[in-house]
Amino acid sequence: MAKGRVLLAHENADCRKIYGSVLVFEGYDVEVVSDGDEALQLLAALPFDIIVSDLYLPSATDECFVRQVRANAFSAHLPVVVITGWTTEPHRELALELSTDSFLPLPIRPRELVQVIARLFAQPRAPLSSVGLSSERHDPTVANGL
Repeated sequence: MAKGRVLLAHENADCRKIYGSVLVFEGYDVEVVSDGDEALQLLAALPFDIIVSDLYLPSATDECFVRQVRANAFSAHLPVVVITGWTTEPHRELALELSTDSFLPLPIRPRELVQVIARLFAQPRAPLSSVGLSSERHDPTVANGL
C-alpha cells in the first residue's frame, strides 16, 4: 500500500520525471501533470494527501496555481510544497501569504523533497486519503542511488 497520494504539478518535464520517479520509488502514489487546468480537474476528481507544485503553471486563467488551490474547497486544506525557480523575495512572500507548507527553490536534491513530504505526512491533519490508485509510470532508474 502506498504511503500516500501526491499530486505533482510542474511545467518542467525534468522536474516531473525526476521528482515523480523519486516519490514513486519512495512508496508514494503519484499523479503527474504539467498544467494548472489538468491539476485542478484531478484535485476535484481524486483524493490527494499533498500537492507538490510550482507557484505558477500554464492554465486558461494564467493565474497563480497555488492561489487557485487555496481558493477551491476540494483542495484548500491540502498541504502544499512549492518547488520553483521563482525565488525572489516577492515570490517567497506570495508563498507565505498563500500558506504553503514549504518553499523549495530549484534546484533541490530529491532527498530534500522526500524529507519535506515525510515530515508533512507525520504532522496531524485532516483525514488523509486511503485510496491506492495506480499512478503514471515512472522510470525507476532515475531514483536509484539518490
